[in-house]
Amino acid sequence: EEEVTQNTQRRRRAPLSDDSEDDEERVRDGMEVDQEESQDQVVKKMVRYALACEYQRLPIKRTGIAEKVMSKQRVPFRRVFEQAQKQLRAKFGMEMVELPVKEKITMKDKRSAQKVKGNKKPPSSYILTTTLPQEYRSPGIIPPSIIGSSDEEAAYTGLCTMVVAIIALSPGKSIPDSKLDRYLARLNANKNMPMDKTENVLKKMSMQGYITKVVDRTGDEETVDWVVGPRGKVEIGNRAVLGLVKEVYGSSAPEDLEQRLTRSLGIVTAEDLMNREDEELDEDEVPEVSDGSDTQRRQSGRLRQ
Repeated sequence: EEEVTQNTQRRRRAPLSDDSEDDEERVRDGMEVDQEESQDQVVKKMVRYALACEYQRLPIKRTGIAEKVMSKQRVPFRRVFEQAQKQLRAKFGMEMVELPVKEKITMKDKRSAQKVKGNKKPPSSYILTTTLPQEYRSPGIIPPSIIGSSDEEAAYTGLCTMVVAIIALSPGKSIPDSKLDRYLARLNANKNMPMDKTENVLKKMSMQGYITKVVDRTGDEETVDWVVGPRGKVEIGNRAVLGLVKEVYGSSAPEDLEQRLTRSLGIVTAEDLMNREDEELDEDEVPEVSDGSDTQRRQSGRLRQ
């Protein structure tokens, strides 16, 4: 009788174990679906956050992503970032590009940078740049933004490009505040610009990262210089500076204009690389000049023998 009761208990337990396995599978499937849905929502939030930041010309900071996008979601940053990049490229023709770190100009900044030289940090901020082919980047296809008005936005973009070009073509890629003021005076823009006072516009450019104001205090002396900011390097860059200067010169441009510009901007061309390789080869092929000491040693050795 005991054997019969044990067998019946096993039979009764068998279907229960099957049901529990099915329940576990359903729970797992549900968790996977929830994770996929939560990750998809986080990706969409990151895309919206990136677009909102770029609309205001603000950097897309990693800290902002952690606070406003990731928040309590336990999703790997790299996975969400890559998925957001795919959506930005496919739907908006843009992608997030890492912003370079601000240059250390003053001695104080350079000393502090040397102390933390070995500690490499992940990218802290990004901006959106277009991924459209060059032939689709004309004003007819990509018109100025409607912030304020399209004319005002176009004027501001042109002034940003002009100021960045002046700084980039200056010796050491840095220009004193007084010298920049003189250049702007030639453009009749040292006091007022189309959208606001020059001082306010330069401050706005600095806040948005197109240019950076460097103030160095040594004792009682204070020097103020301007350098190209992180956004200016990525969004405008050397290519836009070249294009602006060529457009200004027009048909009266000298034949060696591009060579002079590439030299001033520090652009390394394919020809420069080839010349460097040739120079290195020439240096390797230079025969060693002997002063005759080896032969003298050999001769003296023979005499001793």
